[in-house]
Amino acid sequence: MIKIVFWNVILGFLAVLIAILVSGTIQAWAANPNLDGDSQPTRLKLNECIADVKEVTAWNDKETLDAARKICEIRQSHAKQKARFLASLKKLQEQYQNYTNHGFDKQLPTAIADSWTIVKSCIDFKEGFTSPHNVAVLSVPENVRSSCYSLGASLVESALFNQTQ
Repeated sequence: MIKIVFWNVILGFLAVLIAILVSGTIQAWAANPNLDGDSQPTRLKLNECIADVKEVTAWNDKETLDAARKICEIRQSHAKQKARFLASLKKLQEQYQNYTNHGFDKQLPTAIADSWTIVKSCIDFKEGFTSPHNVAVLSVPENVRSSCYSLGASLVESALFNQTQ
């Protein structure tokens, strides 16, 4: 009987320990999820964009080059808006982390998670109404993410102290 109780206590302790470790891992991931999906915001060099366009089209050199330039431009916009969103979250964290008035410091984790959820929901919504073909399979995911990160950044920036309303 004592052995059974002993093993139940040990197993219970291990279950609690595993739950704590897993929840810490989930929270760390949720703080900065990867929402890039099929987009390629890090492939910004013209030769990379040309290679990507050639992969999905059979166009002549001029059409390929023109499309590649547009893809690189769209990817740069995506990368810029994502960086703006991340910077706005960092500013929000810095401004409110010690701001205990009204419990704003305690609201930070929820606000940051909600910001990511809004961006993800925006992406899911917009991608639900797209069906790109040819080179658009490269541009549409970038445009969707660029606009959704911009939306998220604007929302977060509206909560910063130095913003005029």
